[in-house]
Parts: sequence; C-alpha cells; structure tokens
Amino acid sequence: MYRLALLLLIGAACVAHADHHVGHCCSAGDRHVVQEQWYGLFKNQDAKFRAGVARLLLQRVLQDHPDAKALFANVDVDHPTGGVFTAHAMRIFNALDMAINLLDDEDALNAALDHLADQHEARPGVKREYFTSFGQAMHRGLPKVLDHYDYMAWRQCGFYILNKIASKLHA
Repeated sequence: MYRLALLLLIGAACVAHADHHVGHCCSAGDRHVVQEQWYGLFKNQDAKFRAGVARLLLQRVLQDHPDAKALFANVDVDHPTGGVFTAHAMRIFNALDMAINLLDDEDALNAALDHLADQHEARPGVKREYFTSFGQAMHRGLPKVLDHYDYMAWRQCGFYILNKIASKLHA
C-alpha cells in the first residue's frame, strides 16, 4: 500500500511539473517503451482489430459517463458497431496513435495536442473526467493484451497526452 502511495505521489509531482515538457516524467525511455509496445500491439493486426479497440475504448468512457452519450448523438452512438460510430471511434484512436508517434518530437507533439485541446474546448459539454476515464480504460485493457505492459511508462506518457488535450476544458 505504501509503495502505491509513493508511486502516486511521485506521479503527481511529475504531473505538476510536466505541463510543458514531455521529457520531465515521460522520459526518453518511457517514450521508447510506449512506442515499442504500441507498434507491437498493432503490428500484425488488421483494420477491424484496430476499429474494435477504438470502439471498446470509446464505449468504456460512455459506460462510465452515460451523460457523455449526448455528445455523440451525431455519430450514431446507439449503434456502436455501425460504420458512423466506428469511423468516429477511429478518429479518436488515430489522434492517440498520432500522439504516440510524435512522442519523440516535442514541438510537433505539443502543436498537435494544443490543436486537439482547442477542438475539445470548442465542444460544449466535454469534461476532463472523460479523458481520465479514457486513460483508465487504457490502463485496464493494455495489460490484458501486452505481455510486458509497463504501467509507469504508459501512465507518464499517456497521462501527459490526455491531460494536455483536456487542458483547456473547464470542467
């Protein structure tokens, strides 16, 4: 229990200082691990697998936050296996994929994440807690499909990505 508390304290300290620098807590080693594991996960998979993962992540957020369902009314949220919902889930997934691919280019990563933050700020009703839920869904799911899931690397880099996108949200 004390180890977990210490890890959370260290993580919180890193987050407090990592607002503008990927390198502080999402180290070069963490970035390498995250990118390597991400590439390995999808290396030999087809588009249907990626789409399934994308839908699953988005559905988890909607399950955790039923109030968020209204935000997805225009993407046929009531038919989660349909083409419209799948296409939207893939847009979200592709944004995450882009961010992971840009982890080694801090300027490009921050520009992309700032752009995504602006897009989400412009959408009324989007809440920070939805990004927290998305991150939690990843942290619950990835260990099930990755043989050597590195919790701390994913926590540091994934938290940075999601926190940066949610940084302009008020709630």
